[in-house]
Amino acid sequence: MGVVMITLAIQSYSGLVVDDYYKKGKQINRVIARDRFAYELGLAAGVKFAHDGMVEVRFDPEVEFVPGDRIELSLVHATKPGLDQTLLLDKIDTHLLTASLGLQGEGRWNLYLQTPDWRLTGSLQHPQMAAAQLLPNYTPD
Repeated sequence: MGVVMITLAIQSYSGLVVDDYYKKGKQINRVIARDRFAYELGLAAGVKFAHDGMVEVRFDPEVEFVPGDRIELSLVHATKPGLDQTLLLDKIDTHLLTASLGLQGEGRWNLYLQTPDWRLTGSLQHPQMAAAQLLPNYTPD
């Protein structure tokens, strides 16, 4: 029984222990600051995945300015990390970003529209949903 327990412990190592708690805490604070900045700017967007492989991100019309020249969309699969993708979006105008993408795999996708300064988040169930809302993950105290 002891050999079985040791074998299971070695084979199922989950790696949940973090070596540098301070560094991880600073990263969490930076993410919160990015979410807060997006909230303060009033950023919100909708993302649409077309059948021809195009991705369209459209900001709300009330948004006057979207900061950042390099805006990326990260698509993170909820259960299959090998399917994760990051796209650099082309800025067509103030309210429209586009890119080409072949979304592979069914299931839930977490979406992150971001620059180094701000971040919007959302999720969708593929292929049942072809669009999602992206909002700041921040609520004021």
